[in-house]
Parts: sequence; C-alpha cells; structure tokens
Amino acid sequence: MKAIPSRRLHLHRIPAALLLSLVSFSAVESTLAAEPPKPAVAGTSPSTSSSSSSGLKFLPPTTAAPSVRVTGGSRGSGDATLTLDVLAPDDVGVTTREQPSLFWFQSKPANAKFELTLLQENKAKPIVQVAVERSTKAGIQRLKLADTGAKLVPGVEYQWVVALVTDPDNRSSDLVASGVIKRIEPAAGLKERVAKATPDSLAAVYAEAGVWYDALAALSDQIDAQPENKSLRQTRADLLRQVGLKAAAGSEGIGAK
Repeated sequence: MKAIPSRRLHLHRIPAALLLSLVSFSAVESTLAAEPPKPAVAGTSPSTSSSSSSGLKFLPPTTAAPSVRVTGGSRGSGDATLTLDVLAPDDVGVTTREQPSLFWFQSKPANAKFELTLLQENKAKPIVQVAVERSTKAGIQRLKLADTGAKLVPGVEYQWVVALVTDPDNRSSDLVASGVIKRIEPAAGLKERVAKATPDSLAAVYAEAGVWYDALAALSDQIDAQPENKSLRQTRADLLRQVGLKAAAGSEGIGAK
C-alpha cells in the first residue's frame, strides 16, 4: 500500500486490527462553502484537464491540496487479478449531506473477509464498521450512511477505509483502499441551483460545484432507476476517469453489472 505523508492532525488509538491499514490525515481548508469554485486553467490538474464525452465536468474546489486517497491497486495476475478502489477524488472529497453514500469498486468476488470502516479524526472508536465473511460482490458498490444511522458533522474530516482481509493472521497483507470525506455547508448559489435542477441535471450541478460525493450519488441514483441506460453508465465512467479511477470506469462498459 502506498504510504501517505503524515499531516498536522492524526488519527490515534486506532483499533489494532486496522492499525496496519490506515493512514493519518488532517483538516484541509476548503473555500467551497463560501463561494462556488472558479474554473481552473486547463492543465492545472488531471481532474480539471480531463475531457468528458458526456459533458459532465468535475471541478474540484482546490487544485493544490495534498493527496489523501490510498489506491488499493491490484493483486494477482492475469484472470486472477483483483482490483480494489474507493470512489473518491485524490484530495478531500466533500458532501453537503448529513448521511451521504460511500462508493467503492471491486473487480471480482473474493474468498476473503471484507471490512468497511469510517473514522473521525482524533476519535478511537469507528463511526461505522461493517464486516462480511466473504466479499462475494463485484463491480461498483454502495453503502448509504442512512442505513447505519451515522451522521457527519459539518467541517469535520472522516477517513473511510475498505479492506479485503486475505490472511486474518497477517493484516499487513490486506488489500486496502481509503479516502477522506468532509461535510460542508453549501453556498446560497449552490442551494439555488440544486433547488432548480432536474434529476437529469443534478449530478452536473454538484460536479461543477466540486461536490464529489453528491455528484456521484445523484448519477448513481439515476442508474439505479434506469439500470439498462448505457448513456448514464458512460457518464459515470467519464466522471470516474476525471479523478483517475480507470479500473472502475472500465467496468461501466457494455454489459456492466
């Protein structure tokens, strides 16, 4: 797993089972709550310079924030290769929702225990901890925090971690991916645009405002309602490519489950 340089504030007293899996993180100032992000100059970052055939553009609130996403990468070779990733931007992803959804990608089923953990900075006890004995699902997957009762506090960063435990006696062998989520209070202009948006335009409104988790959820809601709509899947693939999630984007092709 790629190590992330330590930052100012740190998670501490992490449960022993997760100690080898987690990275430290700290608060990163976001200007999004105060005003809509300004269009970035082409070429300033992979996210803002990526073209989108769907027309949906994700404009992150900052372009120079440190990387916090840990990519799970792949394990195995050939047809046995397994890829695990959180569907999150490279830096801190934001949401306007008290109980947003978390998304991740697993390329194929695995005969391994699966864990999803949500941690608040400087809190020892996880906010959410979900574990299943066998990770039998493949593709893009979703956890709605509303189903767990967990609620995010505005202005607080939370790290969320997904892990495949291939050897319970050797947690350093876990296949792990993680991201950081922060709830913000939307600016008045964003509230107005959201209120006027249609289901078809809502994802674009959030993406252009840099609100990653809400954009992905709005688009995924449409896909859940129209599972055979290939255009919606292509749009989601375009969104994922804009933050470097190529494996997950590739799963959205014809015949994607």
